[in-house]
Amino acid sequence: MARPPTLSDEALVAALCAHPEATAAEIAGRLGAGQSTVAKRLALLEAAGAAHRRAGGRVDGVRAPDRWRALRTAEPQTTPPAEVTASSEAVAEPSAPEGASDRPGGEAPAGRLGRGALGALVRDYLAARPTDALGPATLAKALGRSQGAVSNALSAMAERGEVVLVADHPRRYRIAR
Repeated sequence: MARPPTLSDEALVAALCAHPEATAAEIAGRLGAGQSTVAKRLALLEAAGAAHRRAGGRVDGVRAPDRWRALRTAEPQTTPPAEVTASSEAVAEPSAPEGASDRPGGEAPAGRLGRGALGALVRDYLAARPTDALGPATLAKALGRSQGAVSNALSAMAERGEVVLVADHPRRYRIAR
């Protein structure tokens, strides 16, 4: 079956409105799109508050598919649709939920931090403890973020002079005064 050139959030929401409690596979079949693409997009819609997932659980020891329904009705599309290519099923980033932002501290879709937000979290945490020399692992655990991401943020912040590297082995940082 040929896939449509675009698959918009509105088309998914409209399909969910027309077929409440449908599985990702059923919606994909109705829209002529790949099941994995539809499942990923449904998860993004769920994070944006436009769809609800009811876990399928297990039936006779076999995982049952999740069921989906719309939490809002389809609206006229105001942003360019996400592209779905026939060869790779690659999906462009959907529009961010209301209130999301690319500005520092803004939340991106699916619970990801917006641009510069991790640095702001690290800066605030260190600023609240100006005499403590903390490493990436300690900061990552305290902030609930990945150690690698925190380490990268600390390195960039040290280059900009926002934090000071006070020990090299193991690496420890302190807020710059």
